[in-house]
Amino acid sequence: MKAAATKAAAGRSAGFTLVEMLVAVLLFGLIASIATTLTIGATRSFAATDGLLSALSNLEGTRAVLAADLGQAARRPSLAADGKPMPAFLLLPEGFVLVRRGVGGTLPNVEKVAWGFDGERLLRQSFPAIDGAQPGPATVMLPGVSAIRIRVASASGWQDHWQPSRPEDLPQAVEITLVRADGLPVVLKFLVAA
Repeated sequence: MKAAATKAAAGRSAGFTLVEMLVAVLLFGLIASIATTLTIGATRSFAATDGLLSALSNLEGTRAVLAADLGQAARRPSLAADGKPMPAFLLLPEGFVLVRRGVGGTLPNVEKVAWGFDGERLLRQSFPAIDGAQPGPATVMLPGVSAIRIRVASASGWQDHWQPSRPEDLPQAVEITLVRADGLPVVLKFLVAA
């Protein structure tokens, strides 16, 4: 009898019962589902963060180019493609045109640029010549823009229009309000010819 009990105990210690195996599989399944949920959450979080960082990087790059263009604005009137005179700073309903200084590697070291909005994106165009030329191809500077508002500051304060008394006059500052596709506004302010 003692031999039978010892033999039964020895057989039992050599393996697991069906109930023990089911409990182990259940615990493994719970741990795996928790780990999967955490991994999916982390992946979504990383994707959202990556999208926001990309949008912020685009905005910062656009801000830097705008600051350079407006900060180096030249008091130089130009001629439009049809030969008509243009002031040094021309404010349009959804953009502006100006001549800027400080362009390296070109003579006479100035460049005529236009900024505009096409209903979805903020665009920048360079002109191949200061006078009498059509603008070159547009470069998308900032996608995901649903609206834009541009105001200029002069001695009389902020205004939505710009009527200089002399063609070479420049505004003191420019404020650009961009409404992103998600509806949030971004307000950028720049000194002109600073």
